[in-house]
Amino acid sequence: MKIYPVTLGCPKNRTDTEKLLAVLAERGWEIVLDPTQADILFVNTCAFIQEAVEESLDVIFELAEEKSPRQRLVVAGCLVSRYREELLRELPEVDLFLGIEPYREPEKLLATERSLWLNLKGEEVTRRILTASPFYAYLKVTEGCSRACSFCTIPRIRGPLRSIPEDLLIAEARELVAQGVEEIILVGQDVSAYGLEQGSRRLVPLLERFLKEVPVSWLRLLYLHPEGVTPELIALAAEEKRLLSYFDLPIQHVSSRILKAMRRPYEPSKLLELVERIRAQIPHAALRTSVMVGFPGETEKEFEELLSFLKEAAFDHLGAFIYSPEEGTLAAKLPGQLPAREKEARFHEVMRLQQEISAARLKERKGQKVEVLVEGLDEEGRLVGHAAFQAPEIDGLTIIKGEAIIGDIVEVEIEETDVYDVYARPSSACQAAQRACP
Repeated sequence: MKIYPVTLGCPKNRTDTEKLLAVLAERGWEIVLDPTQADILFVNTCAFIQEAVEESLDVIFELAEEKSPRQRLVVAGCLVSRYREELLRELPEVDLFLGIEPYREPEKLLATERSLWLNLKGEEVTRRILTASPFYAYLKVTEGCSRACSFCTIPRIRGPLRSIPEDLLIAEARELVAQGVEEIILVGQDVSAYGLEQGSRRLVPLLERFLKEVPVSWLRLLYLHPEGVTPELIALAAEEKRLLSYFDLPIQHVSSRILKAMRRPYEPSKLLELVERIRAQIPHAALRTSVMVGFPGETEKEFEELLSFLKEAAFDHLGAFIYSPEEGTLAAKLPGQLPAREKEARFHEVMRLQQEISAARLKERKGQKVEVLVEGLDEEGRLVGHAAFQAPEIDGLTIIKGEAIIGDIVEVEIEETDVYDVYARPSSACQAAQRACP
């Protein structure tokens, strides 16, 4: 059997697809990059917000239009978990629907009846076929979320918080390193909640095991709820060079009233204290956040409050999202839904401010020597990578002027900066020319 895979959405989806491909390859399946050569057309979908739903449907319709009678179209992931039986009626083009984590029951791909399978019960998998980069990989440490943010569809789509056992994570991480991965990026809906459903946060003990038992060069954390960034986590990042001092803190907003309506119970003043505490202990730390604009009832004053906070906190990286009323969420029923034009205007204002902040923060790094994971050549033929303060795929790039070995982590000196990217040169000739300096 031959499968043509498409993965949409977040890194968690990517890990699910990579596990499925590994299991299928062990069973003799062939992965093809040309859809016309496949027996199975497989789409792992995203449905977090309406824009993601539309992208998923576009891909499904495009594949369905080109599908031959001998091929079967299988749709899996968040779109299926969110809309369930409705898809059986609305998407007759699709032959089979699977929920999240399709790797748990890969034999379902061969089901001959048109059907929908939501709750897949097989075992966890630690094998992967990497689909993004051979040098960095995402590792999902939790699935689902038990928070009740009023705007979020994730608990309905992916279920309550479930932490993957430490031993399985260590085994998966060791396999990734054996494949040549230099950087492992821990992901989950809230990585800081690891172990919480069992009574206590276990992220720091997990990281200590990783650092002791997994010979990976870099460990990075994405998606940390501000409440979960403990003094112990900050101290560990300050002490351990391999645990990158990169803090991804999605704050969403800073207005007390808006945060209460979002069901995100933390004090805005604590957010700034957290930023200051991290920078006091780790001056070179990189901080990232995400914010939401246009939440129902957001006043001009509350929006200005958000802008003022962002100026003061000066995050190195920021992602902004326009609120969309998602079916099935509490926020969708709130009064005061803002016009699309107003939400878009606020989004662009946030991004203009962040461009100024990002440019200023990067300018401060000029002349610094930093480590960079060399990824390859960009479309212009330039050697590029990402520094410890840049997460792959979401932050800027480091453009390397000089020679370096693709796949290596090398020390460079930053010579120039712009809004999002930096330009750097390997700091020693021998390091640029070979793996080990004499």
